[in-house]
Amino acid sequence: MSLGAMKQFKQATGKDLWFTLISFIEAYSDSIDLEPISRMRHLYSIIDFEDAAQLFYAVIKSENKSIPLSEIEDAMFRVGWLPNENTDELSNPWPLVMAVLAHDVDDSFKDLPVKKKPVIEAALKRN
Repeated sequence: MSLGAMKQFKQATGKDLWFTLISFIEAYSDSIDLEPISRMRHLYSIIDFEDAAQLFYAVIKSENKSIPLSEIEDAMFRVGWLPNENTDELSNPWPLVMAVLAHDVDDSFKDLPVKKKPVIEAALKRN
């Protein structure tokens, strides 16, 4: 997760990356008791295939510039959006991968130490 990823996602979709991930975490938690197809439909209502591909692309691009959007879309298409019989993590439907990503991003920000830049700190003291 980076500012670059946030800007890329916003330019591609017009949506806020953090808000999308937070909404996805909320929908994932809210749908835990639903049947698999209902749960996936609920998650899909937060972000559709195209925007999800853009989100994965923006986050991946900030780390590895060599994976094109078309490969991400192809992988998402191949794993689909519904759970399947394969139990390995490479076969998880893309909404479950998105849930893992959203939780990972959330966890990484919880672990960051709070460190304000001196200019911001000085401005806060003046107010």
